[in-house]
Amino acid sequence: MNEGSNAVCIIPARGGSKRIPRKNVRPFRGRPMLLWSVEATLMSDSFDSVLVSTDDDEIADVARAAGAEVPFLRSPRTLSVGGLPRLSHRHCRSAAFSEDSGLSLWQGIHYAV
Repeated sequence: MNEGSNAVCIIPARGGSKRIPRKNVRPFRGRPMLLWSVEATLMSDSFDSVLVSTDDDEIADVARAAGAEVPFLRSPRTLSVGGLPRLSHRHCRSAAFSEDSGLSLWQGIHYAV
């Protein structure tokens, strides 16, 4: 990363998928699907922090084991509605960072099946 920057990646991972239940923790090529996104983001060396925004304890455990931060669990009723992925980014960003946090760049990573 560039010296003095504070680039953060936020990966949203809902617990309640309608098409493929539990898809974030289901094995894909022998590993939980979320693990692929977290590890690729960490290996890119493009971000100072990788956060996972989720409403699910099991997803949070997988994310933490992969090296991501999960600063809080969001509310499943208010923020985990299919079709509103950008809302989870906004909530995570506003809840995790204050105006004086020095955040200079954030990027959301979406993956879908």
